[in-house]
Amino acid sequence: MTKSFSGKVWNFIKLDQEKIFEMKRSSDISELVARILINRGISEATEIENFLDSKLKNTIPNPSLFLDMDKGVSRIIEAIEKKQQIMIIGDYDVDGITSTYTMIRYLADIGISPKYYIPNRFSDGYGVNEHLIKMAVENKTELLVVLDSGINSIGEIEVANDFRIDSIIIDHHLPLQTELPRAVAIINPNRVDQNELGHSHIKKLCAVGIVFIFLIALQRELKNMGFFKNKQLPDLLEFIDVVALGTICDVMELRGINRAVVKYTMTRNRYSAGISALMEAFNINKISSAEDLSFFIGPAINAAGRIGDPHLALNLFLEESLEKAQKIALKLVDLNKQRKIIEKQIFAESMAMIDKLNLYQDKAICVFGDNWNEGVIGIIAGKLKDKFQKPAFVISFGKDGIGKGSARSIQGMHLGDFFDKTNSEKITVNGGGHELAGGFSMHREKIKEFLNFMNSQINVKFLNSIDIDYSLSAMSDLDKISKELSTIEPFGKGMEKPIFCIKKLRIRQSRKTNSGSHLMFIFTGEFDKGTIKAILFNSNSKGGIVNSVLENKLELFDIVGSINYNEQFGSGIVIEDLRLSI
Repeated sequence: MTKSFSGKVWNFIKLDQEKIFEMKRSSDISELVARILINRGISEATEIENFLDSKLKNTIPNPSLFLDMDKGVSRIIEAIEKKQQIMIIGDYDVDGITSTYTMIRYLADIGISPKYYIPNRFSDGYGVNEHLIKMAVENKTELLVVLDSGINSIGEIEVANDFRIDSIIIDHHLPLQTELPRAVAIINPNRVDQNELGHSHIKKLCAVGIVFIFLIALQRELKNMGFFKNKQLPDLLEFIDVVALGTICDVMELRGINRAVVKYTMTRNRYSAGISALMEAFNINKISSAEDLSFFIGPAINAAGRIGDPHLALNLFLEESLEKAQKIALKLVDLNKQRKIIEKQIFAESMAMIDKLNLYQDKAICVFGDNWNEGVIGIIAGKLKDKFQKPAFVISFGKDGIGKGSARSIQGMHLGDFFDKTNSEKITVNGGGHELAGGFSMHREKIKEFLNFMNSQINVKFLNSIDIDYSLSAMSDLDKISKELSTIEPFGKGMEKPIFCIKKLRIRQSRKTNSGSHLMFIFTGEFDKGTIKAILFNSNSKGGIVNSVLENKLELFDIVGSINYNEQFGSGIVIEDLRLSI
């Protein structure tokens, strides 16, 4: 089987033509759309109708289906009525920042001024700790609201209980044990004891999505009590763009309510001051795709927590003045540039270690260094995972000999299960995570034991292939196809962008972009029929592919990639891979 310049096998998905025809007829959709929906596991008439007509009113569940939702609402209403001090503790990533902002802003809209704090990655670590509980005590807190963490904070919540501080936890992470913290309310669709919520997609909510549903329940109860008799009823839809941002940046599956939230944001064209300020900084006029949020807005917000103070990002959202928000946005953009420089240096050091120690044959990639910035090691792990197509672990050791690590995995190797074993073997401390992403800490003297365990336990092969949805030609009208694809946007996790193949193309022109980071092409079809514009992003890190293209630039190529539409340049192909035409 012929492999491409990146060493991948191209898999042209074959479908039953009769099934495609039946979908076209029953659902009034095109052959292209029918093929893509089947490839994404959507084929029944009801599924197709719900997918194409994703609306908030059809996908938002009854909040009371969540365990402890009504308890949490009752407790926060009690705090409001008794004028008790509320303190909110969030998290330093986009989901945590947007969750915290949404809760603070809603309470402010109804006349409540809570205290709040975003843990610092470097001085506080992840989630709630005893230091933060003491801070709550100093602020005379009577109700602690923990967002985007807390499901595993059993000891910390017990300390809060000792100080007679009640807690509400709103989280979406998986519990690491059957025991739960003794909070007044734990609202988490992934609780092991949570009953069916009506739709499987509810389990895929991020923290800000659950906060949004909590506020729906809170507003419903306040309204029933007559709380808004002489007050303005807050418009919860004003938070939708922020909920969409957290959903996309936490890589939630775009089905059901998640899809409806992002789709509504793309069509509504109204944004908070914070998002508007970052859009202006990146010259984005309208959120037209999920990538506008994941490639531009999200990384700038995350930069504050990765290499600076996460409160800078929170202040961006809390700032109601667009002019002041714009100044904060520029600081975040600058931080993100600094983050890229730090990341580039650590990646270079990682590659030097891999070369020096010849780690290419290891079952997984594990690199480590002294005082590497903990805020970027997760990104490095992701890059190493993609480059070597195997699980990757990146560890930063401090002067005290304690290493903070981040891990990224591939299908077939569950990091949560892996860290359960390393924890029980006393190799790591507090290791845990989801299937494909995790974090851990360990002592320096355990590194050899960790490497041996890693190579003995991990035995999984990366599926080194690209699934292709549809074949086009150089004569295809990409603008027309792009418009057709807009009916099934937004694209993201669970609804990945369609991948197309175009065969027998000749390079008419190639050049670097102004930044020097990307390589642009103009292809013509065989016998100079048709023209296709294309771009290979981050070509500097894809030397093998670029060299193969340049060595064969007079030959005919096949390319695979997704279609991207740009108002200035029209539609073109974002290249995933190339090969010589067969």
